[in-house]
Amino acid sequence: MNDSTRPNDAASIDAADRFIAKNAPKPGSVLLDGAELRRLRHARLMSQQELADHCEDRRYRVSLPTIKRAELGRRVRFRVARELARCFDVPVLQILRAIPA
Repeated sequence: MNDSTRPNDAASIDAADRFIAKNAPKPGSVLLDGAELRRLRHARLMSQQELADHCEDRRYRVSLPTIKRAELGRRVRFRVARELARCFDVPVLQILRAIPA
């Protein structure tokens, strides 16, 4: 391997490490079933903003950006999953996304 290829290899490895670190599961985070969350929200005729307001009124710490993230299938803290389940009066397992074995 010559010196001209080393910086490119190092840059590729650094970029891969940053990607993995950014997308790796964080302790205490879970994936929610975005379709199920939308179904539950639509069944109550609520927009995402109305759900965020409802959560705030009930003193659940769930913001509008967090609701959007959850419905898009991005990771959220387990606390958020628990509070959304309480808000919808469903078991937490109902809104968790199943991960294939």
